[in-house]
Amino acid sequence: MTYPLSLTNTTTQRVRTTALRAAAVWVSMLVLAMMATVVPSYAQTPDIERSDARPVHVVIAPVYEQVDDGSTSLRSWSTRTQLTVPIRERTMVQGSIQYGHTTGDSFTSVHGPTDLKLRVQHTVPVRQGRIVAGLDANLPTGTDELTADELRTTIQTSQQPYGFRVPTFGQGWSVAPTVTWAVPVSEQAAIGVGLSGRYEGGYRPLANSATDYVPGNEVEVQLGLDYRLSEASTVALDGTGAYITPDTENGDTRFDVRYTASVRAQYLWQHDEQVVRAQVRYENWPESRFRPILLSDDGVDTGSEQTQRVLPSIWSGAVGYTRTLTDRVQLGLRTDIQHFTSTNRFDAATLGRLLVAPRVQWDPVTMGVHGAYTLGSFTGFETGLRTTFQF
Repeated sequence: MTYPLSLTNTTTQRVRTTALRAAAVWVSMLVLAMMATVVPSYAQTPDIERSDARPVHVVIAPVYEQVDDGSTSLRSWSTRTQLTVPIRERTMVQGSIQYGHTTGDSFTSVHGPTDLKLRVQHTVPVRQGRIVAGLDANLPTGTDELTADELRTTIQTSQQPYGFRVPTFGQGWSVAPTVTWAVPVSEQAAIGVGLSGRYEGGYRPLANSATDYVPGNEVEVQLGLDYRLSEASTVALDGTGAYITPDTENGDTRFDVRYTASVRAQYLWQHDEQVVRAQVRYENWPESRFRPILLSDDGVDTGSEQTQRVLPSIWSGAVGYTRTLTDRVQLGLRTDIQHFTSTNRFDAATLGRLLVAPRVQWDPVTMGVHGAYTLGSFTGFETGLRTTFQF
């Protein structure tokens, strides 16, 4: 039996969507930090921007997830471990790794560690603004060289609408430098701009691969603008654009997407012990030229070149509410609506999601649990526990 598969569904493309969102989020956070320069009591400053003594953080976060669309049922258990160490006043070093186990009806179980992710960031005040320089590195500690059946499982779990936290495992080494600058332009407004790149190394996703699969390199530009409407509310707009070189294997092009972009608008309201956040976001992925992998009982081959949409474009909206109930207890609620366009492996999907997340703090430990239910084009459930230790 032969299975035509796009390898990019399991590896580099899912990583790229995550990196694209993280870049936009970081620009937005840094611009909000600039609002703290203008009005310190109103802005939300990221932890790594704090100038006082900062503790070391250790996070352990196990999660269980399941999805069922009537024809496909998948389940995943995973645990993320993260260590954040402040160095001096304006430098932070962070490392994180996950362990996952994925299985499903008619799918082979896959388990193992992911790659170790390292991050170093340093903040430099520049007049009224700030520059943050960082370097992310992906160390190839994750499970790779999968069997054909294991690869079929990770291809399925990496489909964007499912949203699994560990969609795949080993992805090869990479380095990604980032520079972000933000500055207030008035008492109400701040702007930010960022530039980042990613250089990818090769890896072998299949045990019987003869050569390395080398993901394409990337250059990204991020822009952000925040405007304070009142003492309690702020609006923000940020966007990200990326240029990606082709993925190659043995010198031959396997996947070519070139450009992608996203834009997001946010609203933040804070008063006393209450916080309301709302956002809308659009992420565009164009059709791509690629050569699919053909998996069979006899081995691995590649098919003829195709032009299809491998990753979906996404429209999404979300509203979140957080309230501090006591000195130790906080409750969070969030609802999301997402629409995914169709791809070569997934029909168009529209989903709604409701999440409940209480949190309790006993210094130096903070524990939060969450439960989320997804309905729409398929159903899903997620629950997890996040424990943070400070010392």
